[in-house]
Amino acid sequence: MTSVSTMTSSQDIAQATAALEGDMQAWDLSDTPDSPPPALLIKTPPTPPPSPQLLQDPTGSGLCEETVIDIKLAIHHLLMLALNDFLQDTCYGCQTAHPSQVQHSCLLELPEYFFDTYHDDVMIRLQTDRFNPAIRLFVRSYTVDGTGTQFRRIAEHTMTELRSSQHIVCAINDNIAQLLEASRYARRVKPAMLRMIGNYWAGRHLV
Repeated sequence: MTSVSTMTSSQDIAQATAALEGDMQAWDLSDTPDSPPPALLIKTPPTPPPSPQLLQDPTGSGLCEETVIDIKLAIHHLLMLALNDFLQDTCYGCQTAHPSQVQHSCLLELPEYFFDTYHDDVMIRLQTDRFNPAIRLFVRSYTVDGTGTQFRRIAEHTMTELRSSQHIVCAINDNIAQLLEASRYARRVKPAMLRMIGNYWAGRHLV
């Protein structure tokens, strides 16, 4: 019988990983030059060209640009999910199922430098046993480039950069939009693939 895996043991993660890899094989990863990527997380106007720094490998390990883009896409998406988890965990309205939106602090605009203030709390939620496997699953859907050590080093560098963001949600959404715009492969399906690894990271993937 199919059940929802919410455990984080090595065996459960291995089973979920195998199931997700099987699902990914069914995806058509072909792309056409004139198919723009759909908006992710929020709808935005046409984005400006990405900064060269956003597309570079901050570790200098020689990864190709597309691999760096995929690693950073996965990191940004998972960080957004971890932020949402933290907001709901600390929201009085969510914890008490309060019917009034006024009691839901998770619906309010975040204060400036929110990620810097609550960095450690968010990172505890982000860096679960499924964090690195989720990144690997997304990257390996398109290339065999990159190692777990390289993924972790880029993740650490990305978090350091984002920690100084004045408005973290805007920074994440802007970066995701620019990374998708710069991607040259399978742009049509990458947003859906990100949602799949997000479910995997949260332990909601069916196995």
